[in-house]
Amino acid sequence: MKRLTLSLIALSLISPPAMAATKPVALQLGSVYSAPATTEAFALSGKNSVFIENINGKSADVLVTAVDPSGLQIWKKTIDSGIDEVASAMSTDPLGNIWVAGLSAQVGVVETTTPLTGIDNPDGVAVDTSTTLRADLSLITLWKISPTGELLSTITAVQKSVAEIAAISATNSGISIIGALDAKPFLLTVTGGVFGKLFTLGTSATEFNAVARNSDGSTSIFGSSSETLAGKKVAGIRDGILLKVSKGNTVTSLVRSSANKASRSWISGDTGNLVSGPVIAGKVIESAITKFSSTFSPQWTLRVPSTGPSTTLSANGNSYLALSSKSPITGVTGWKPTGASLIVLTFDSKGVLKAATSIPGLVRPISLQFSASRGVVGLGSSPDGIVSIFTLVSR
Repeated sequence: MKRLTLSLIALSLISPPAMAATKPVALQLGSVYSAPATTEAFALSGKNSVFIENINGKSADVLVTAVDPSGLQIWKKTIDSGIDEVASAMSTDPLGNIWVAGLSAQVGVVETTTPLTGIDNPDGVAVDTSTTLRADLSLITLWKISPTGELLSTITAVQKSVAEIAAISATNSGISIIGALDAKPFLLTVTGGVFGKLFTLGTSATEFNAVARNSDGSTSIFGSSSETLAGKKVAGIRDGILLKVSKGNTVTSLVRSSANKASRSWISGDTGNLVSGPVIAGKVIESAITKFSSTFSPQWTLRVPSTGPSTTLSANGNSYLALSSKSPITGVTGWKPTGASLIVLTFDSKGVLKAATSIPGLVRPISLQFSASRGVVGLGSSPDGIVSIFTLVSR
């Protein structure tokens, strides 16, 4: 068994302590495009934007739609097996296949009644002797869809209760899914089309928010906790956590990120170990972005005044942070929001600020995606909850 490495880190004390001071950058303006109104998740498959929605017919179904850069629908696929199914998260693998994670019900149970024999029925009333019960969504389900919209496979894992799916990561080594089951955070992996054993850690006081599947089959998990984990106590009100779990479901590394009398959480993270999340101390809210090495050693970090929501992306040699902020940001000229607004900051490999892009009309960042043919594309929402996709390039 690998030796368990435990570290306790206060990011205000790490070295290097923060992004170096740089020449100010002028604010640029991005572009916003419409997305399906009930979008649950978004990903890029080549040049196409792919959306998932949960819809209702005779049963609860999943709708997957691919749209090209001009907004033209390329294909649409309805996942409808005749039973209830809902989708919560999606990812694409290096081949462009779309992996949708969610829940589905088992085949409906038929409830039968005992025939009433020997009892008078003078009016000849017909009695319905069977009723189909609507089954719980007790299957964690994974759907694999080709870049052209063909449903390639469906695999399921039976659970004793209904799970919540938070995120999914798909790579050449397999699939990793995180969420909560019976109020406990879990990790469930898929290798060679087969689900592994469910891994859990902690109680409802711990959350798994983001996941990254590594090339060696291990999984990096990013979240928060207000309880003792692996012998390490809480240092702040709530600590951000970084957790690495081996292919065999062994915890090989656990790092806590804390701030004195503050609540912290990592709500975004990727395979480049670029993470972000809120730091809340009293009425002061900041978004922290930190670049960690593969061993969870911090390489650079920065805190930016925000309203809390943020998401990150490592791509094309850069690090991207999308956040909601209503305050001036050091190093960005022209950023004078009158209320919470969406801005994307671009950093180089050393954490030096390269660019800042305002996304008009949007407030909350949901996700950032990248493909070689599209560049960086994000999903965000407006103050009234309408979702849209955006780019860092002005029309």
